[in-house]
Amino acid sequence: MDLTNKTHRTIAICLMLGAATLITFWPQTGHDFVSYDDPFYLTENVQVQQGLTWETVGWALRTGAAGNWHPVTWLSHILDVQLFGLEPGWHHLTSLLFHTANAVLLFLLLQRMTGAVWRSAFVAGLFALHPLHVQSVAWVAERKDVLSAFFFMLTLGAYAKYVEKSKAGKEAASDENPAASNTPHASRFTFHALGYPPRSFYYVLALVLFALGLMSKPMLVTVPFVLLLLDYWPLRRFELDTRHSTLNTLLPLFLEKLPFFALSAGSCAVTLWAQTGGGAVVPMGVVSLPQRLANALAAYGGYLRKTFWPVDLAVLYPIGGTVPVGTLITSGAVLIAVTAWVVWRIRRQPCLAVGWFWFVGMLVPVIGLVQVGMQLMADRYTYLPLIGLFVMVAWGVVAAVGVSPATTRWRLPQASLAVASSLVLVTCAAASRQEVGYWKDSEQLFGHALQVTPANYIALDNYARALLKQGNAAEAVRSFEAAVALRPDLDAARCGLGTALMDQGKLAEAAEQFDHVLEVQPDHAAARLQLGIIRGRQGRLEEAGQAFARVLRLHPEDAGAHNNLGNVLAQQGKHEEAVRQFEDAVRLRPDNAAAQNNLAISCRKLGRTAEAIAHYREALRLQPAFIPALNNLAWLLAAHSDAQFRNGTEAVQLATRACDLTRYESPAPLATLGAAYAEAGQFQEAVAYVERAQELAKGSQGPLAARMAAMLEAFRAGQPYRGE
Repeated sequence: MDLTNKTHRTIAICLMLGAATLITFWPQTGHDFVSYDDPFYLTENVQVQQGLTWETVGWALRTGAAGNWHPVTWLSHILDVQLFGLEPGWHHLTSLLFHTANAVLLFLLLQRMTGAVWRSAFVAGLFALHPLHVQSVAWVAERKDVLSAFFFMLTLGAYAKYVEKSKAGKEAASDENPAASNTPHASRFTFHALGYPPRSFYYVLALVLFALGLMSKPMLVTVPFVLLLLDYWPLRRFELDTRHSTLNTLLPLFLEKLPFFALSAGSCAVTLWAQTGGGAVVPMGVVSLPQRLANALAAYGGYLRKTFWPVDLAVLYPIGGTVPVGTLITSGAVLIAVTAWVVWRIRRQPCLAVGWFWFVGMLVPVIGLVQVGMQLMADRYTYLPLIGLFVMVAWGVVAAVGVSPATTRWRLPQASLAVASSLVLVTCAAASRQEVGYWKDSEQLFGHALQVTPANYIALDNYARALLKQGNAAEAVRSFEAAVALRPDLDAARCGLGTALMDQGKLAEAAEQFDHVLEVQPDHAAARLQLGIIRGRQGRLEEAGQAFARVLRLHPEDAGAHNNLGNVLAQQGKHEEAVRQFEDAVRLRPDNAAAQNNLAISCRKLGRTAEAIAHYREALRLQPAFIPALNNLAWLLAAHSDAQFRNGTEAVQLATRACDLTRYESPAPLATLGAAYAEAGQFQEAVAYVERAQELAKGSQGPLAARMAAMLEAFRAGQPYRGE
């Protein structure tokens, strides 16, 4: 086949890979964010939501948030927000495009290193379409997987080019002095004349790309070992031969990787600092070393099982009790047997050993020896390690049932292998597309997780949060209670249960949940914040203020605590102090419509009417259907004592919108609409709406009732109403 045909074939395979990947995962572009980690990375992250600025770039480079130092990942999210805001479809599309690029790059890389076109395409197809990879692609918070993999592929590509240049140099030297040649086994590379850029350029490029990969996700710390594996096969820079010493070959290759090892060591140190500082590392007292070893063995077995039988996949698999002995024996036997087999076949089929140790080695950082979080295993951890297993299948199986090494004849027809491979890829694509559907929203994601992992307390907690967000507090309470029953020390579930009980108006019961958390963790900010809200609703303003103040001592940039403390101060009549708290709240969360509305109320109380109007308008810009801001601004425009601030026509529009949203069943917006019509000179309509408001208030004797009585008296006399 001439060069043109080869190029056309390569382009066609790349296009088919890209199309298959996009078709399989495309439904995710219509999905929402989920409640697990997405708020931390995007929807509730104030820094990320500011978009791309020098300040956010500096923050990305400094922060150890999320228990990792991965500034490139943060910058990726920040850039997405700069371009697309918080529209989830575009964020999903970015992740999908990275995954598609990774599949194409993997094909090009394997084809270049091995010369095997269709086996390379099969590995890339498995990588693109395997159901275990759905989590890394469909979960926006896992952008770090697809992004680090992108730099991983580029790193290997640059390294392969460096090796190619090195071998070309040796071949050139051997042509000048054949006796001095010690060139190893011939590679499948096609070498070109030496020129620029020199091989050192590709070495440095590989280091830079590797550093960017580590700054996307530190799981790439095993890359130096992967490069040594590739040196053995398919780059064939050395061979294991017991008859001759290989030390003279291995030592230079190892020394060559020292800069890569140095970057890995630095990344490990920074990651340990970030994870320890963020409280992500689980202490030995919680998960002992024997339990970690047992969990690691079980996880290896689980990953192997789900690779070849990818069913009952879930967003996470929490650590349970003791791992069954049968599971440990089975997993251990499989690991030992496969390891022994690939070592036995290492001379004849080096691809098997490389693939197997690629899989086993790349999982080491996340296998649980250093326990981060409470998951036993996670599908996303297989994103790069599975390439090793796919290589074993593509090269090992073909050698076993396809081409005979001795005769180079096909034992099975090529058409049969092609059909079988296609069926495998189509099956993977169908399973992945179904799996993508579970990531539509939090309710579907965690509802499915509970179907396949019934005792999953983390899924119960997140499922309950999804129900609570939809306003289904009763069902949320049941799910939170189930999570707490499984894990009484799960603070997140207790706080969620307390919040759900608050939504049901059960303040005393809710306070018990937050008190329980605070007994164990006195500085638990979320629990103390919610307890402060309860005390405020109970009229215990001093206690509420103390709770919010303590949260702010622990977390000075907690916008919610500033807003709530401002509310307490406003209720106490301390509007100057309240304004300062509200200003801090909107500075930290410029998108917080409620804080803007609260700031406007206190500004108005202080006579700063123009500022109040500006903040009301900002609240409505952020949230056009925000009823309190609609009603408050309409009332100000209708009833303010200073004519320069009144606007009856706009007041009618705003109050009508508030009444539409409340279906004309709320007294306050109806009374405001009456005041607006009176300011516009339509007193008959004004009287009708206020009388309707009085009917709904049912003889209430509160401040609103007194105000409505005064309004009716004025309107019947043909006068508008003036007052606060």
